[in-house]
Amino acid sequence: MKSFLKNSLKGVAFTAGLIVLLVIAGLILFPRNNREQDWKHDVQAHGILAEPEGTIDVLFLGDSEVYSSVNPLRIWENYGYTSYCCSSSKQRLWYTIEFYFMALKTQHPKIVVMETNNIFKFFPAGDSLMHSLDMVLPVTKYHDRWKNIKPEDIFRTPDNTHIENRKGYRLYKEADPADVEGYMDESDSDAYISPLNMMYINIIADSCRENGAKLVFLSTPSTKNWNMKKHNRIVKLADELNADYIDMNLMRQEVPIDWEKDTRDMGDHMNYYGAEKVTAYLGKYLSETGLLISHKGDAKYSGWNRSLRTFTDDVDNWLRSIE
Repeated sequence: MKSFLKNSLKGVAFTAGLIVLLVIAGLILFPRNNREQDWKHDVQAHGILAEPEGTIDVLFLGDSEVYSSVNPLRIWENYGYTSYCCSSSKQRLWYTIEFYFMALKTQHPKIVVMETNNIFKFFPAGDSLMHSLDMVLPVTKYHDRWKNIKPEDIFRTPDNTHIENRKGYRLYKEADPADVEGYMDESDSDAYISPLNMMYINIIADSCRENGAKLVFLSTPSTKNWNMKKHNRIVKLADELNADYIDMNLMRQEVPIDWEKDTRDMGDHMNYYGAEKVTAYLGKYLSETGLLISHKGDAKYSGWNRSLRTFTDDVDNWLRSIE
């Protein structure tokens, strides 16, 4: 019996020591900056880490539909509201929730907008568990970073210096027409949302309620990704969670997408012209909520004007080049 207890205690001690070492290794390897060279993935989305504390009014979450369709600088230009696109390619909800809580460490958004495309994206439970492990033990995610670590990095205070001038939006100039046959045809059926996905959605919804943020579901225009079955399910989900729902796929007058010119990849995503229409409606919607105020005259937000000027110059130069 004594031998058994002794071996058990040794096993516990070894396991505890191993966990301590892994935690220490994770602290050493965790990126000290949000720059790409510091191994921060999806650097555009992680740009929110460099935004001054408490300055983001609206948080946009989701996959590539978000960063292709929503331009925070246009919302700033027309309304003086600040917003950020924490979106990434093929984003799953386990990654969405990471961005959400990461943003909440320094920001207090009044409105949280979830694009609905990734709500229906399946992922195995193992991916979710591995992501949870990455959050608890960052060494599992950044284990290869030891090759780039310098001695001075170990004791360097975290400092996120990379400011993303376009606030997560990505400018796409190409146009590739879409086939709209069958797009948004009537259906009485509902699309399926997995229990795992529902878990993440409910966590975000509960957090929004606790923090006094308005939750909004947004379906951006997409002939490839959207249909009435998905629409029907999100209508019910929004009702269950007391959230607003904007489905631009049914708003032909309010968001007049030209499927010959406004998509960059045959209806999958918006290009610049489509994003201008999507963003124009979103700005109007945000204004009508009555929850936001303009920061245009506040010197604290002067960096937004500089970012807007840079973006406008880039777009003007591009448009002149194709005339």
